Amino acid sequence: MKKQIDPNLDSSISDDFLDNLEKETPKQIAKDEDEGFVVLQTDKNKSDGSATPITLEPKENSDHEMNLETVDKQHSHHHSSSSHHSSGEHSSSGEHHSSSEHSSSSHHHSSGEHSSSSHHHSSSSHHSSSKKEKKKLSIPVKIAIAVLIIILLIILLVVGIVAYLEIQGKNDFKSTDTETQYEETIEYNGHTYTYNDDVVAIAFLGIDKRELGLEDDLIGTAGQSDADIVLTVDTSTGEATAIAIPRDTMVDVDLYSSSGIFLRTETLQLCLSYAYGDGKETSATNVMTSISRILYNVPINKYFALDLDGIEPINDAIGGVTLESLYDFPSLGISKGDTIHLEGDLTETYVRTRSLDTVDASLNRTERQVQYIKAFAAQVVPAIMEDFSIVSSLYNTASDYSTTNLSLSNITYLGSLLISKGVTDFETITLEGEMKESDSVDYADYVYAEFYPDEDKLLQVVLDVFYTQVD
Repeated sequence: MKKQIDPNLDSSISDDFLDNLEKETPKQIAKDEDEGFVVLQTDKNKSDGSATPITLEPKENSDHEMNLETVDKQHSHHHSSSSHHSSGEHSSSGEHHSSSEHSSSSHHHSSGEHSSSSHHHSSSSHHSSSKKEKKKLSIPVKIAIAVLIIILLIILLVVGIVAYLEIQGKNDFKSTDTETQYEETIEYNGHTYTYNDDVVAIAFLGIDKRELGLEDDLIGTAGQSDADIVLTVDTSTGEATAIAIPRDTMVDVDLYSSSGIFLRTETLQLCLSYAYGDGKETSATNVMTSISRILYNVPINKYFALDLDGIEPINDAIGGVTLESLYDFPSLGISKGDTIHLEGDLTETYVRTRSLDTVDASLNRTERQVQYIKAFAAQVVPAIMEDFSIVSSLYNTASDYSTTNLSLSNITYLGSLLISKGVTDFETITLEGEMKESDSVDYADYVYAEFYPDEDKLLQVVLDVFYTQVD
């Protein structure tokens, strides 16, 4: 009888795992016109010489508007008359004026005429001045200005918030939840490499559960990280690289009790690291620790773990993804090489399905997962360049189906960085190595896949991505 491939897909194995866990021996598990004015003037024409304030207001019809050319002429004539009239008031002293001049002046002006002339002269002057200096803006213009000011304030506010988020995101990215002892300098193949502090790394984990967390608070029920992809970004250049690490990669995994007490470290598949934790933060942190160990202890700064129910809404939020199938799906009428549009539940089917006939079947699934992420990014990055709000929209959508220590400021910083650097694509690398069947007697009744990376190629990947060659 053919032996089962990958025990953690078999429910019976979950029982074995939990039984053995009690013995502290971990096993594989399941899963927005009014021109009114007032002019004040002093009337000096009164007999008592007192000054009376006169209030002028424009008429509601067009008669209140004066011909400025006529006013100018009147202004010139009456200015002279007014001067003679004033000298007439001082005639007893005989200063400044002859009687003929005074008579002419007096004949020219009756008191009423003078009042009208003086009034006309002064009011026209003030009228003109008021129209030039005190004319009120129309209501539509006021509204337009107010709207423009509001829009400007909103733009400044948005820019300020984005700038703040970028700064906060950048400063926070250097923090790490795990302490690692990486080498600052590495000598390899006659070259010297130094660690690049500008590189940040995020572990993207696909968890094989519908909802994150533990079942009845039992350790070992958190699920597994079936997709383990590290996205690195060089913040000085914007260069991005995705490193896919096979789920079956053998690594030292930290084991914890149900109360979170550290028990010991055991060499297991990478995917099992997620099982030892709370199904959320501590589980994801444990995977980060294991991944760091695989990659020569380089710091993994952040994590993003997504459950199965989150695949469809995130994919559909950008209208789905189109790609060329790397796998045959007979029941769906899809053959390898066909161009397909992933939407709805087809997305999960494409990135999760794998054969159980061969020990290295999970490698093809890893290849499809990397292909999907690259296709997703190729579609969403240009969209973000057109509408930056997509960043926060996707972040909010994903929050219902994930656990992460990536803040919105982190995502805003990364998005702004990639846009400013003109990065629309990234390199993908899948670790190379050997997949083989375990020879452990503990798994004698089924096939237990183990992946062992090619150490030379693995080190070169680490040096190329996380280090800088100095000679």
